[in-house]
Amino acid sequence: MPEKTPPTLTNNISRRSFFRGIGGFVAKHWLLSTLPLGGVGILGYARHGTLSLKSEQWDLFYPNLPASLEGKTICQLSDLHLETLWILPEHIEQIVKAKKPDLLVITGDIISTQTDLDKLDSYLGGLTATYGKFVVMGNNDYSRLSHTLFKRYLQQFQNLGWTPLLNNASFLSSLNLWVIGIDDPATRHDDVDQAYQNIFSSPTPPIPPFRLVLAHSTDCLDDVAKNGAELFLTGHTHGGQIRIPGLQPYITNTYLGDLGIYEGYHVINGIPLYINRGIGESILPLRINVPPEIAFFTLHQGDAPPKHQER
Repeated sequence: MPEKTPPTLTNNISRRSFFRGIGGFVAKHWLLSTLPLGGVGILGYARHGTLSLKSEQWDLFYPNLPASLEGKTICQLSDLHLETLWILPEHIEQIVKAKKPDLLVITGDIISTQTDLDKLDSYLGGLTATYGKFVVMGNNDYSRLSHTLFKRYLQQFQNLGWTPLLNNASFLSSLNLWVIGIDDPATRHDDVDQAYQNIFSSPTPPIPPFRLVLAHSTDCLDDVAKNGAELFLTGHTHGGQIRIPGLQPYITNTYLGDLGIYEGYHVINGIPLYINRGIGESILPLRINVPPEIAFFTLHQGDAPPKHQER
């Protein structure tokens, strides 16, 4: 592959490109057309909301949590969509490093185009976690890459210290933790039974391991519930991406999303589930009333309800 000069990374967007992207949406949603367009109007409001990266911090409690996981923190990134991302890699790195996570995971939709391959090093190369970094694929990761470039993509992750899990699982013996990665449900690459195969074929330790499941979409939840999980992390919905009172969210993308469950922490079919709002955007390069997020989950022994802080 010929070497390319990495594109300039910037958090700026021109008024022209913004309105070209939003034009069709405004035409279909009359309420937006009533908002002021100058000064601190819709452009400034959307720009602020799109760049306001939040740190969502959760304390989760489990009566049977392995002692090795007490106080350990999992950091989840999702839906970076590097093709249009305004947020600088330094900002993401600063938030992640401040929490010193024990485990770092990405739940899909990192790139959409071939040129995004050149951005992986900048955005993911500096992120570290004590016990490992794991990634699963989303629909956009499959959208425009040949088989050859997709293999190159996976190799780039490995070169940066990330472990891609495509319907596979990895056991971290020092934590008594299975990380189970389900391939993208939206493009029908998911095979939950295969993802659990390593678990089923391994001897059962005296203390049951914690099962952390990763998938881009919640549309594989039925099979995850059949196999069991202590925590299921997903994305894909962008939390709606644009939510204006009186209108439906711009994006929901999933069966649960169509039922109104498209962000945050839920327990469904006995499975603790988290739907991450993601960092980037899809189709329109903006967010309204749906700030981007990085989520942190600190595990504790006990039976208290989850505790949440946003920063």
